[in-house]
Parts: sequence; C-alpha cells; structure tokens
Amino acid sequence: MTPTLAPEALRIARRYRLNGVVQGVGLRPAVFRLATSLGLGGRTCNVTGGLQIDVEGSSDAVEKFGELLPDCLPAGARPSAVDDEVIPATGRATFRIQDSNSEGLPSVAAPPDRATCQQCFAEVVESGNARRFEHAFTGCSECGPRYSILHALPFDRAVTEMSAFPLCPACRHEYGSPYDRRFHAQITCCASCGPRIWLGGATGEWLPAVVAALREGKIVALKGVGGYQLLCDATNPDAVRRLRERKQRPLKPLAVLVASLEQADKVARIDSDSGRALADSANPIVLVPNRADSGLAVEVNPGLNTVGLLLPTTPLHWFVATRFGQPLICTSGNREGEPLEINPADAERRLAGVADLWLHHDRPITRPLDDSVVRVIAGRTVTLRLGRGLTPLPLALPEFTLAVAVGGQQKNALAWCNGAQAALGAHIGELESSAVRQRFVDAIADARQLYQFTPELLIHDAHPDYTSTRWAGEQETRLFAVQHHHAHMAAAIVEHGWLDRDVLAVAWDGTGLGADGTIWGGEFLMGSARESKRVAHFRPFRLPGGEATVRQPWRVAAVILRDAVGPERTMRLLRRIDPQRVVALFDVARLERFSPVTTSAGRLFDAVACLLLGIDDAGFDGRPAMLLEAACDLEKPECYPVPISGSPAELDWRLLVAGLANDLERGVAPGKLATRFHRSLARAIVAVAQRWPELPVVLTGGVFQNRILTEMIAAEWPATRPLGLPGRIPPNDGGLAAGQLAVALAQNTRGR
Repeated sequence: MTPTLAPEALRIARRYRLNGVVQGVGLRPAVFRLATSLGLGGRTCNVTGGLQIDVEGSSDAVEKFGELLPDCLPAGARPSAVDDEVIPATGRATFRIQDSNSEGLPSVAAPPDRATCQQCFAEVVESGNARRFEHAFTGCSECGPRYSILHALPFDRAVTEMSAFPLCPACRHEYGSPYDRRFHAQITCCASCGPRIWLGGATGEWLPAVVAALREGKIVALKGVGGYQLLCDATNPDAVRRLRERKQRPLKPLAVLVASLEQADKVARIDSDSGRALADSANPIVLVPNRADSGLAVEVNPGLNTVGLLLPTTPLHWFVATRFGQPLICTSGNREGEPLEINPADAERRLAGVADLWLHHDRPITRPLDDSVVRVIAGRTVTLRLGRGLTPLPLALPEFTLAVAVGGQQKNALAWCNGAQAALGAHIGELESSAVRQRFVDAIADARQLYQFTPELLIHDAHPDYTSTRWAGEQETRLFAVQHHHAHMAAAIVEHGWLDRDVLAVAWDGTGLGADGTIWGGEFLMGSARESKRVAHFRPFRLPGGEATVRQPWRVAAVILRDAVGPERTMRLLRRIDPQRVVALFDVARLERFSPVTTSAGRLFDAVACLLLGIDDAGFDGRPAMLLEAACDLEKPECYPVPISGSPAELDWRLLVAGLANDLERGVAPGKLATRFHRSLARAIVAVAQRWPELPVVLTGGVFQNRILTEMIAAEWPATRPLGLPGRIPPNDGGLAAGQLAVALAQNTRGR
C-alpha cells in the first residue's frame, strides 16, 4: 500500500546528525522503526561524522519524531552531540536505510566490542533453532565484535573481518527485515555461513575434548574476541600452579570466568553495583571481594581478598564454562611481558609449552585487545585497564589538532586527535620487551589508518628515558613534553568535564619525573589542563638503589624507619634482613647518585607493607600496596598525625611511621595498623584540601585504585564540595595519554 502524502504545503523535512558512539549499536534499525511507525519518509545512513537522519512528512509527525528520538536509542548508543536543521522537502514517501558514506574525516566514535546479548544466548541454547543452536558466533544488531574486527569507518560489514563470510539466504532475509533483531546487523551469521571452529593438539568434537582436557588439569588456549585466552580449572591448585609456571606469572592475580551471576555469587560477594558491572555489555573483568569458601585455589589470587571475575563474552565461552560447571581461570594468551596472541599459527608456535590444547576459529582479529578490568569504588565503576568492550574511549576535548599522545613506560596506552575527534586507546602494556615495543609502534600505525590522519604533533612524558619518549624523539614530527603528574591531573579533569575551571589535584602514584628533576609521586597540584602549580607534597625521602626499591620494598622501609625512629630501632624492626645489608644500605642512601630523592606515595605504601606484613620482595609493581589494602581490618577509627607545614606544604610522614612502629612493637594486629595507615592518609588529604576550599578536587594516579583509601576520603568529604573520583579513564598510567593530549591542546599547540 502506497503511503498517503501530506499536502505539499504541510510537509516539512528535518535533518539530524548524531555523533559519538552511534554506529554498531543497532541505531539505524531503531531509527527506521520509529520513522516508519510515524509514517515518515526519508533515509538514515552511517557517515564518517556519525549518523545522519533525514525525515520528511507532516509537521506533527516530524516534530513527534524529534521528541521520541532520544527514547528510541538502543542501550549501547551514547551520542555526544545531536544537531538538527530544516532541509527542503522532496516528496519522499518511504523511509530507508542507505549505504554508508565514507567521505570525509572520521568524527564518529569507533564502536567497542559488545558481549553476546541475552536474546542471542537464548537462541544458542534453544534446540529447536536449527540455524543457531550451539552456534558460537551468534550476534545481532546490538551485540558481538566491533572494534576488534574493524578496518575502517563508518562501521559496515564490508570493512570488517566478517566480509569474508557471505550471508546465506536465511541470514540475508533477516538482515533486510525491518522488524527482525538482525535488521542491518553487520556481524550477523549462522551455522551455515559463519566462522568455523577447530582444535589444535587434539582430535574429535571440540567441546567434549576441551572439557575433558580441563578436567584433567590441562591448559586450553581459546581464541576469544580480542585474542587468545588461557583457561584452566580455577579450583585445581596443581593446574593453576602449572599455568603460572608456564606463563611465567608467579604472583599476579588471575581472572576467573564464571558461567552466570549465580555462579559468581558462590565465589565472591556480589552487590548490586558489581552485579551491574559484571552484566554490562562491555563484559569487563570486575574486581570483587572473594568468599572464604569460594572453592577457588589459593593460587588464583595469593594473599588478596579480591578476585577478578567475568561472565562469558561469547557463546564459545558460555559453552565451555557451562559444560565444565566450575569456575575457570581465564587469563591473557601470552607469556608474561609478551603481547597477546591473535592468530592460530602464532598461538600454537609461541604458546607451545604453555597450552596443552588450542581452540581456534577462522574469524580474524584486526587488533589485539586485552580484557578490560574495572572495580567499583564509592559507587563508581573505575577502569583499571582499558581494553575490549571499553576502548576506544571518546575524549570530550573541545579543540583538536593532529596529534598522538604516546603515554608512559608502564601500562602504556595511546591517545590521539585526528582533527575531528579524540580518543584513548587500549592497554598495550609495559614497554620492556621488543615484542611489546613493536605492538606500541603498530598501535600508532593502526590509529593513524583507522582515523585517517598523519600526526603533526607527538606528545610525550617529560621523562627522557621512557621508551615512548625516545620513540617520539626519533620521529620527524614536532614534540611536546608534559610533566607526568600534570598529565594525571588533566586526565581527571577530562573525566569530569572540568576543562573550564581550576582544580586541586591529588596526584599519587609510584614514580614520575618532577618539574624540579626529582622523582615525584605524592603531589597536590593546583591549576588546570593548561598549567599547574605544585602546592603540597610528601616529605622527600631517598630511594637507595633507585629502581631496585620497586622490587625490594625493604630498602624504602629501612630509610623511612631510620628517619622516623632511628637506626637502632630500624635494625630491630627489620631484624629478618641481614644487618650488614641494612648498614650497607644506609651508606648507599647517603650517595645522591645511587639514591634519588622522591615524594612517592606508592613507595610509602610499599614501605609500610614491608613493615607491617613482612613484604620484602614486591613480586610485581603494586603488589605490596594491594596486600596492605587486603590486610585492613575496618573496625577501628584510630589514625596517626600527619603534620602539614611550609609552602609548598609538606606532609611529614615521620609521626605516622613512628606510630605504626610503636604499635607494632606493642603487639597491635597488622590489620588494624593497615587501616590506621589508610585513614591517616585520607584525613591528611582532606586537611590539605581545606586550604583551598574554593576549588573542586580530583583524585588521580595509581594509588587511587585503592578502594579503602578512596572510600575513606569520600566518606569524610563535605557534601557541598565537588570531589572528582576516578571513573572511565584509568587513574593509573593507562590514562596518562588522555591527560597528555588535554594539556597539549589546552596550551593551544597546533600542528597545522
């Protein structure tokens, strides 16, 4: 039936442009259904600027469309801007989805990967569904891989790895049916036309073989959305130990895959906030308190009271997890310090001796993506590692130039501007091995290709010896250096949209080169993304042996105890350490060349963990602080004084450390002392902030991944004063590049 047109004089037309996360989320089908329900003609299409919608019809219907449009957006859509304008009516009576337009500079956000939705999972388990029952690659217009398989923008099947899988007639029919869930679903497929699965290292049907191997304590390498993952029985201590030995990851906690929220609740304490984070379509690993009777092997998270859980990302994960019936270790498919493996041949070659069995599929992965890691702190979901499902993260920066920010040395990630939009990229890792350094270079090339730009400015940390800084210096591109903690501050400012105001930033982390040439890490900075001034910091102390103190926190414990309680008591408190080593360390601490000065909050945490818990060997960066947080007994409200004096204000930790030493010698439980340490620092932060009551405050730096410290600050914070807590941008060095970009742009550095 041909639609009846409104009289020419009464017809109007309007064009809408939506930018942000508006592609790959089922928005075009939703718009189509809304427009046709109102009897409107016109079109919608993906463009490099986002989504364009032209609607035409009676003035009432067009106005109604504008009113209802915000309510019809799918759950994954996050438009950053919606513009509309009146355009000439041309008599279009029907509405259609038009082929994408790839002209122009991409200003639309690349769509992140999304976990399989519940409706698709329901089809997978429905035995009567001939085409999708037990089909591991089921997806629809609102779920499935996006960024991990994307070659170009706008997002369409032709520019993804799914272009290698032509649709069968049945899938083609669904794709063209306006009221089907797979209407214009770019990644849709079924058992007849989708990717294929096969085994490496075994024969037979893949699911029984994988489950049998897991029950025998073996390690399985499974090709996921962003790369290979290593699976083993999380309740089998021998299997977990074997995985740690082979992967060369002796102490870092391992993530656990659970089949459902019900299974998650059996191994951890899941509240409403963490439950929502687990069930989110981004499908991150969520750090949650574990249960004493979880049944997990203690080797999963040695010494910690939290465990990282994730739900199945795809039907492939769901089949394995449900058939196995117990929690599974699910960790990145690599040896420690090496990049993630993404293709079958390399996985079998490089993971030989690690995995016993490989579960492959033939859908290629365009770019490797580690799983995202988040934690709920003070009611906010805080990103600890930006990866699959959360990246690329759009950055709300008001002014653009052609630039790449290259991040830091640890937890490296990139950020970029292509002249039309800015984004923070995925976790790359520590730039120590040649393989990870190559991944860093490849990630820069990938961002340039996908976002179609050539950087005219490279933004880097002020530390001259960072690999990222050295790489930038080797390029024939203009450079811009940003001080480490100013970058942390600016990242937090971007997080909260406070680019138009001055703030007080509490920037606490392990180490970063300070503006005065010393090592900073316990800083209070006042200012904006444009400029900052150091207004307070911890009392400086020595790092005897320099970088060795990161691995051996007893070195820092010795020097701060000596300054707080004297050398003789230090020897008694550290009597487990060879006295001759301690005396020799005191000698080294006098030599500036071998003992740089620092104000690092991270190293202070390490030292206190050594004092209270006997952590002499860190195992990995951040572990002492994690163990100190895990040890806290939150019953007692006591704390120690932290005097604040001078200008810039100096926080003197000596009375705090002396108080801990005194109470430890009196037999006070380490858990109570750990809590007092955290509370003392929280109250010191509140006290410093009171000196500038007119400024909003942001908490930034890796120290504020600590839930107890951050929540103690929030609990004592006045309700009338803004407090910017960590959120989507990682507060650790994974967010550094976002801040670098903001600083450079705020200072009006232009590359054109």
